Amino acid sequence: MQDKKQFATLLSVLALIAAGSVDAVSIGAGPSTIDFGKLVKGGYAESQVTVSTSGDEELTCTVEYEGDIKDWLTTDKGNQFTIAPNSRANIKLIVQPPANAANGRYEGALYIKAAPTSTIEGGTGLVVGAGVKIKIVAEISGDEVVSYKLKSASVSNTETGYPIKFTTIIQNTGNVKVKPTVKIDIYDVSGTLKKSQTQSKDDILPTVESTTAIEIPSDGLDVARYTAKITLGNEEQTLTFNILDKGTLALKGVLKTVQLNKIWAEVGETVKISGSVENTGEVLIQGAKLNVEVYMIDERYQTEKLVKTFTSEENLDVPVGQTIDLVAYFTPSTAGRYNIQGTVTYAAKKTPPKTTILNVIERPTNYMPYLIVAAIVVVLFLYWLTKRDEDSKTRRFRKIWGDYLEIK
Repeated sequence: MQDKKQFATLLSVLALIAAGSVDAVSIGAGPSTIDFGKLVKGGYAESQVTVSTSGDEELTCTVEYEGDIKDWLTTDKGNQFTIAPNSRANIKLIVQPPANAANGRYEGALYIKAAPTSTIEGGTGLVVGAGVKIKIVAEISGDEVVSYKLKSASVSNTETGYPIKFTTIIQNTGNVKVKPTVKIDIYDVSGTLKKSQTQSKDDILPTVESTTAIEIPSDGLDVARYTAKITLGNEEQTLTFNILDKGTLALKGVLKTVQLNKIWAEVGETVKISGSVENTGEVLIQGAKLNVEVYMIDERYQTEKLVKTFTSEENLDVPVGQTIDLVAYFTPSTAGRYNIQGTVTYAAKKTPPKTTILNVIERPTNYMPYLIVAAIVVVLFLYWLTKRDEDSKTRRFRKIWGDYLEIK
């Protein structure tokens, strides 16, 4: 009887611990239902699920599926992922029905279960966790629907000599892959067509949005205001932009860092120098190059001596809002401590310098050949000594016993 009471008490304690663990886990997900609509056999569709927590612990989430389409479902994060405290994460839910799927309506569910990462790593085995369920609906149809729409389009002002940059976002609203074509016509203020360009996009999978940057050269266009008509199928969108005098828009590059692939090197060893430059301006930076000055540091007199200057092997363009690495190489010929200073130049502009330190040591001498020669000399010498002792003993033997043994 006593054992039964103790066992019941233990179960109650475990239940309380488990209940406390569930209450401590804050997890939410949406939307509550995902309807993929009509799909073709062997097709594809995707949708975004937002998972969030308001708790103060990192959560480890496990993904599980059920229903008729559980084997068709995957996510871009696999079957397990983590969420930082008091944050949210977006996962992409993908459905891919097989080629032999029968026509009809299918239902299923996505379960997202969560528990504090610390309890899982600790291996206590007491964590029940919490979870959310999202209903999933899809219909398999033999009908192929080719449909897409222009969700948005934009254009930026530019300067003479720089391209006109358009950005389009197209969504595939059908159930098969599409390869839409975008046409852009540019008119001046009088309505005269000045330029026209057609560009085909890569294949877009069903339900997917595709963003594409389209550049049209501005050569032949004067400083003025223009209208652009973007056409996608039966859709049209009109935008306006200006071509400005050169130098009107901000042209600004920032050298963020100068880094080496190693801070210790040997004499004669090539070191890679990378300059990371960001375009924080409003127009494309053209022909940016990294300029490097190498100074030998004299620790005794606290002075520096310029020993070498050179530039990056390539001059590169830096698109607006992007960061690229410019690369140069240095091979030290003398041991010592070096100050590597880099700047980036573009369009008659120069960034403030960034510096880093390189330590160069003498290449260790390879003593192996000398050791081999020495070993050979020692072996020959020992052989000579052994041979000499043997010859001396032979002569002594003959001298003493030669007459008696009649040895000639």
